[in-house]
Amino acid sequence: MPTVIIEGPRISLTRKRSLVRKLTAVVASAYEWPSENIVVILRENLDENVARGGRLLVDGGARRSTSQAYRSYSDGR
Repeated sequence: MPTVIIEGPRISLTRKRSLVRKLTAVVASAYEWPSENIVVILRENLDENVARGGRLLVDGGARRSTSQAYRSYSDGR
């Protein structure tokens, strides 16, 4: 069965519900499978566990640009 794994920063439960609903619909359509067969796994990463450019995000390693990109997506922008 198709499995989608998304890694990113924490988002609200409301946004998670919306995200998994939309991902499931797209993948089910692409595979022409029932949505019940699509698995979505969300992995939330704290800024202290992610680095960019050799710096942890918690230490200012491009935190704003990375987190903002996720926020914009989850807000529907």
